[in-house]
Amino acid sequence: MNPYNYQAGNQWTGHFAAQALAYPAEYVIRIFRGNYPHLAMPRPQPGQSVLDVGCGDGRHLPFFASLGLETHGVEIAAPIVEQLRNRLAPLGIAEDHLHVGSCAALPFADASFDFVVAWNSAYYMSLDGADFAVHARELVRVLRAGGWLVLSVPKPSAFIFDGSEPAERPGCRIIRKDPFGVRNGELMRVFQDGGELAGAFRDDCDTFCHGDIHDDCFGFAYHWFLLVARKKDAVA
Repeated sequence: MNPYNYQAGNQWTGHFAAQALAYPAEYVIRIFRGNYPHLAMPRPQPGQSVLDVGCGDGRHLPFFASLGLETHGVEIAAPIVEQLRNRLAPLGIAEDHLHVGSCAALPFADASFDFVVAWNSAYYMSLDGADFAVHARELVRVLRAGGWLVLSVPKPSAFIFDGSEPAERPGCRIIRKDPFGVRNGELMRVFQDGGELAGAFRDDCDTFCHGDIHDDCFGFAYHWFLLVARKKDAVA
């Protein structure tokens, strides 16, 4: 039961239905295609696989497919997934590669993917009542040994936390003034720095690449932590 009276599936179904397919996030493209001195993740190779957790309107999936990756996406409600199937079928994304699931319960076997992406998704906490550590373990569980995890989470200074309230659950805040009107009432995990975020994955990963976005975009503070991490070759 969600004690915060926030119905994520209903909110996001309407939101995604009302908008056209957007361009991929700039930094997703940069991570998968760019060359950076502190980014150890190798370029993806055709035939490898990727899972986009919380794939939203599907904006990243055609990009991943264009890299030759076997591309899968997960969203939290069946109506969203049906919208995705209708929207992405003309772009070559197979219907059976779009699934209902959440960060706490991914519908895949262990070690299914070479890359797992949770771009602006893993820190939503109201849906399943799980601690972020549960999300972290689940994201790593479906990643193959030596595979790569790609995450983004908002900094405390990000616009999404403006006007938010402390929650009873440690490390979380309740969103109250979402300018897009979609997240009000949502419970979100907030990390104070990139090291705290990486700490959730230290038991399972052995390489950590940190970045951040600090973009004040015409009145919106797009301030995000970026983390790219490699799953250990052997995880106990």
